Amino acid sequence: MPIPAAPTELEELQVGDKVLVKRVLDHPAWMKQVPCDPRNGSTTKYVRDPQVVEELGMSSVVDRRAVPVIAAAGNWPGREAHTLVRLPNGFWYDCATGLQDGSGSTRIERA
Repeated sequence: MPIPAAPTELEELQVGDKVLVKRVLDHPAWMKQVPCDPRNGSTTKYVRDPQVVEELGMSSVVDRRAVPVIAAAGNWPGREAHTLVRLPNGFWYDCATGLQDGSGSTRIERA
């Protein structure tokens, strides 16, 4: 899946900046299940729903936060530092990828 915008563009987002919110059409939340050949290991499969529109609309950044790095400890691999922005819908978006944090069902692009 292509990244919606160059990471440097999104990492510069500040409170009040406008963004375009889009669905990630390959995410199961927007796909539909259809029957398939059970020899494939399942009786259904996900396919894109042609009735789902990709573009949701314009929004603005209402909050921004930097998530610090946490070093690996024991069996836990740790996490890299990243920057998140929040929209009025309450969801946070990763500035490195533009994807909705924790879901990936929607993404943002700089307007």
